[in-house]
Amino acid sequence: MGSSSSKSSPTPSPNTSTSTIDYRAKPTMDDLSNTNNGGVEISKSMIDFNLGDKPCPLKYTVQDQFNIVNMNKTKLKFHIEPIQPKEFQLSFSPSSGTIEKGKSKLIKVKLIVNQKINTNHKIVLRIEGGASHFLTVKIRCETGVFGVDPTTLECVEDEGFSVPSILVSMKKSLIESGGLQQEGIFRLAGEQNEIKRIKETMNRNEFTSSTDINTIASLIKIWYRELPSPILNSVPTEKIFYSSDVDECVAAVNNLPEPQKSLLNWLLNLLLQVSSYSSVNKMTAQNLAIVVSPNLFDQRSSNPMEGLVMSQKCVQFIHNVLLNRISQYRYSKSIEI
Repeated sequence: MGSSSSKSSPTPSPNTSTSTIDYRAKPTMDDLSNTNNGGVEISKSMIDFNLGDKPCPLKYTVQDQFNIVNMNKTKLKFHIEPIQPKEFQLSFSPSSGTIEKGKSKLIKVKLIVNQKINTNHKIVLRIEGGASHFLTVKIRCETGVFGVDPTTLECVEDEGFSVPSILVSMKKSLIESGGLQQEGIFRLAGEQNEIKRIKETMNRNEFTSSTDINTIASLIKIWYRELPSPILNSVPTEKIFYSSDVDECVAAVNNLPEPQKSLLNWLLNLLLQVSSYSSVNKMTAQNLAIVVSPNLFDQRSSNPMEGLVMSQKCVQFIHNVLLNRISQYRYSKSIEI
């Protein structure tokens, strides 16, 4: 089984507060747009090396660039802190330095990918005495069933929704292995080596299950997280931001284009099944929304406060829709009785 230690889990415990901001609060869009950027503007928050949908080549240098603009009345010092995994080499020139007031600094980015990987890699731009900013390095070079356009995959009907067959296979494995009753399912991370191994077999269209239930749950989240266009990014920002009205959240889901609509509804149905065993697995609708929502939305702004608020609003959005789904399910069961 996957380790239950906090170090192995990529998502916070639902019972642990990670912020002083209440995701149920109701700030205005003006509050968000006026959030202090620390007097810094960044020309782009998504670094994709201008590849678009083209795969990133292996062991070949690709380049991109962006500008940091200092709007402060004094010069500032900056430092970029990338984490260097073994799968690729990422460098910034310059990676640190000063920017005079009213001036900008051009930052050149170089990437060499050592092995096939699909990821949205986060880096931190630290401003001395100011707020940190976040940028996303988009890397797509692995073909298969992860990180690709879902319309290119073989789809099957499952519970009334047309979804890639790999999702149905993972759900079947999860349920047959007792995943619905597993405490902390979708919250606890699977074993990283096992996740990598099974993911590689899936990308070769050779699905194999795992004795680690948390690995399968993790792979379902990873599949959604690595979509070229995250599902909730297709929902108008204001619909997520003002997510206190359940009916409006449900309407926003119903107005999603395909395949996003079917993909989200399929996932919500799976989460509904998981929540029905919450007395055993401890995963209530709120807990599930907290651990699953981050995989459905990619914050494109470098503004850290905006990213924090929007991520929490996504939690509320999914929580509302899931509560509505649970209510409908219970009502249908009472009618049957």
